[in-house]
Amino acid sequence: MNNPLRTILLGFLTVILIGTFLLMLPLSSHGGVSFVNALFTSTSAVCVTGLIVVNMSHFTLFGQLVILALIQVGGFGYMSFTSFIFLTLKKKLSYRDKVILKEAFNYPEMHSIVGFFKRIMIFAFTCEAIGATLLFFVFYPKMVLSKAIYFAIFHSVSAFNNAGFSLFPNSFVNYKYNVLLNLTVIFLIVLGGIGFVVIDELYLYVRKKINFLSLHVKVVLSTTALLIFIPTFIIYLLEANGVLQNGGFFKDILVSLFQSVTTRTAGFNTVDLSFMHNSTLFLLVILMFIGASPGGTAGGVKTTVAASVAIAVYSYIRGEKEVFLFKRRIPDEAIYKSLVIVILSFFILSLAAFVLSDIESVNFLSALFESVSALSTVGLSISTTNLSLSASFDAIGKLIIILLMFAGRVGLFSFSVALFGKKKGRSYSLPTGRIFV
Repeated sequence: MNNPLRTILLGFLTVILIGTFLLMLPLSSHGGVSFVNALFTSTSAVCVTGLIVVNMSHFTLFGQLVILALIQVGGFGYMSFTSFIFLTLKKKLSYRDKVILKEAFNYPEMHSIVGFFKRIMIFAFTCEAIGATLLFFVFYPKMVLSKAIYFAIFHSVSAFNNAGFSLFPNSFVNYKYNVLLNLTVIFLIVLGGIGFVVIDELYLYVRKKINFLSLHVKVVLSTTALLIFIPTFIIYLLEANGVLQNGGFFKDILVSLFQSVTTRTAGFNTVDLSFMHNSTLFLLVILMFIGASPGGTAGGVKTTVAASVAIAVYSYIRGEKEVFLFKRRIPDEAIYKSLVIVILSFFILSLAAFVLSDIESVNFLSALFESVSALSTVGLSISTTNLSLSASFDAIGKLIIILLMFAGRVGLFSFSVALFGKKKGRSYSLPTGRIFV
C-alpha cells in the first residue's frame, strides 16, 4: 500500500495548485494576480494560515469564494470531502481511504473511522452554521442583508477552520469591544482547534457511550485552558499601558482573551500588533509555536507535544525514570517523538528566520514572527500595513514562507516522513556506548 502520509501531502499539493490556477483567472480578481502571489494565497488558504500578500478586496466575489472553498477543503483535508461525497452518495469507502482518513485525523482505531467521520462532519457544519447565524446579528445592522449573510458565513468558516482570512482590511480591529463577535469567534477557534478526536470523545462521554475520558482528552483540555487564561492575564499586564489603551478592565480583558486564543493558529486580530511591546510579541511567538491540538484544523507543534516535553523535563529533574500524567504513564515513544518535533521545528524556524532577516533586510524578531506564524499556520504578522510582512518579500522570501505553511499544515514530522519515509528498525541490538553530558 502507498504511504498514506505521502498521499495526504500530494492531495494538499494538488488542491493548492488547482487553487492557484483558479485565482489567476481574469474573473477572480480586479487587474490580475501574479503566479507567486496566487500560489501564496492558495497555499495560505489551503493550509488555513491567513497570511495575505494581496488585499481581499482585490479579489472578485468569485475569487473570494474560491478562497473560501480552499479554506474549507484545507481545514478538513481534501480526503474528508472526497469521503463526504462518497458517503452522501451511499458508496462505501475502500480500505485505503479509511487508512488515509485515520492518518488525517490522528484517529486511533480503524473499525470505527466511518462513524467518527460522520459525527465530526455533522459537528463541523453545525458549528459553522451557528457561528454564521450569530455573526449575522453583528454585521446586519451595519450592512445590507445579502452582504451581512455573506460576511457572516465567510468569517464563520474562516474562524472554525482557524484560517484567519478576513474580508475586513484590518481584521476585527473595529469590533474589538463587540462581545458577541469576540465570543463567537473565540468559541469557533477553540472548537475547530481542540481536535476532532477530543470533540468526539466528549460527545460519546456525555451520551454515556463511554465511561471515562482518555489521557489524551484530559491533557488537551487542561493544556488548552492553561494556554488560554494564563497568557490572557500576561498580555493584559504587558499591554495595559500599550495597545489596550485603558479601555476599562473588562474590555481590556476581552481584547487580551481574544489575542490569547487567536494567536494559537487562528490569525485574526483586534489590535495592531506592530504597536505591541517586544516582550508581548515574544510571548505570542511562543503561543504560536505551541499551537492548538492534534486532529483539528489548527497547526503548531501541538498542545500534547508541549505538555509531554514539559512534564518529561520536570520528571527528569525530579529523578523519575518514567513520565506520568493524570496517573497514567506516557509512553517513551510519545516523549521521543515530541522532542523530535520540537527540536526539528526549532531548527527549521531558526534557519528560516536567519535567512529571511538577511535576504529581506528585516529585523530578526519580525522574521522569526513571520516564520513561526507560517509554520504554525497562524496568519498573524508584524506589519504596518493591512497586508502581512510577506507582501514586502521578493519571490524567494515568499517561497520560503509558502514551504513553511505547507510543511506546517501537513505537520513537520509527517512532512518529513512523507518525503523520506520510515526505515525499518534494526532486528538486532548494538553494544551500549557511553558519552558524558
